[in-house]
Amino acid sequence: MGLATWRALGDDIAQLPAWNEALASLGDQYEVVKNPHVDKQTRAHLEEATPLLRGLARHLAVKTENSDLFPMLETIHQNFKGRSDWATRWWKVPFGAVISGLYAGYIEIPTVKPHLEVLGGAKTIEDFRTKLQNWGINTNPDPYETADKNERELEEVLRQVYDLRCAWMELRSPGSIAPESEPQAEIDSTAYLHSWSDIELLERALIIINNNEFLELCSGCASIDEIRKCIGIDQKAIDAQREERVQHAREKERKRRTFEVAGAPFEVGAMNYRELFKRIDKLAAPEGPRASKDRFTPLADIPLSDIRSGSGKRGVGGKKPGKTSQLRRSTEPPELVGIVGEMHAFRFLRAEFGNEIVNRNSWVSEFRLMVLPPVTGEPNTTSDSLGFDFRFRDHEKKLWHVEVKATIGDDTQFALGISEVKAATRLAHKRGERWRILRVRNALSDQPEFDWLPNPFEDGSRTYFRLQEEGGLRVSYTRKRA
Repeated sequence: MGLATWRALGDDIAQLPAWNEALASLGDQYEVVKNPHVDKQTRAHLEEATPLLRGLARHLAVKTENSDLFPMLETIHQNFKGRSDWATRWWKVPFGAVISGLYAGYIEIPTVKPHLEVLGGAKTIEDFRTKLQNWGINTNPDPYETADKNERELEEVLRQVYDLRCAWMELRSPGSIAPESEPQAEIDSTAYLHSWSDIELLERALIIINNNEFLELCSGCASIDEIRKCIGIDQKAIDAQREERVQHAREKERKRRTFEVAGAPFEVGAMNYRELFKRIDKLAAPEGPRASKDRFTPLADIPLSDIRSGSGKRGVGGKKPGKTSQLRRSTEPPELVGIVGEMHAFRFLRAEFGNEIVNRNSWVSEFRLMVLPPVTGEPNTTSDSLGFDFRFRDHEKKLWHVEVKATIGDDTQFALGISEVKAATRLAHKRGERWRILRVRNALSDQPEFDWLPNPFEDGSRTYFRLQEEGGLRVSYTRKRA
């Protein structure tokens, strides 16, 4: 009602403090009225004034010959919040209040204090813009555009200087190897204040290269061309040397992405998973425990004292582990191990339950989209938040939910994420439904092995698992020796 009255009568009659004073005179049953839009109104003023404030920050940094003032003033501006009492002072926060608040923050920096007269008396954005113009403060271009331009130009100059250095190394020591990675452009606070000249860009690039012998060789050179002449090598030779270096890096990266899967190389990113599945589907029929009869891999009891009480029902609110979290470091990307593990799982489940039971729609994890994408008109029913990777109903109308856990080795440990723990606990005692774990070991080989494991949260199954809360739920189990 107060806000509506203010809108109807205006600030002269329905001022917020006067309104609250009138309410207070009526008794304690009336609460203080506040402006609920203070933060929004303050942000709106700041957004409108941002280009001007950045121009002012750059001007003050240049005037005081202290480039670090720009990020300091920007931080004050970006972190500015209205005072708490503003909510009971105005129905609409005035622009001047925001400028005064910024002034109070800026003035805390001693070197800036003598130059802040420009902020005084600005009641509107137009006032502020006019005052900056009268003081000769240029608000164009945006300091961040200047910094971006400087960074891009430095990257180009740095690349050319790096090429020259590599060519010089090759001339001096044939067969020498360039550094593992090209140096990265680094900008400082001066990048926001003005465009760097060609000389500045070259000097910065040489500093980033950071090779004393090469720097001494380049001493007195004012351009890339002068350095090239000093070295005594033409541009064609430099380009050829760079191309050779790029090809070497590409080959190294290709090898890094290539793994042996199902008895043959597979390059992640260059080969598609549909083709990989065709390769895997030609392997011998998978063998393992009789999952269709729900016969578990023979497991050894784990002493009850090793199982933490309440495991799986608490402490799983942290970071979600990967779908195929590995407990030992490996160079294989988790996605590759996970997808291949589910390919093997698909074949295993079809061999156990039958192709008419386990079909493409039974594969409900999002990995399926990379192996068997929906054809035109087929709905996408996959999701990684279900808590299982396969779901199907057998001839006896029993509904199975199977979570796949794959590893490159023979581990008997894996991690359960939040959705998996929720699904396992929800289905632990649900009639006519089963939640099971299919462990795929040695997943990247051409002879994967399978463990069919019970739901750790079902009665009678807890003794076969060790459950540890560690940023999620880590599960361990032991197979009985034959």
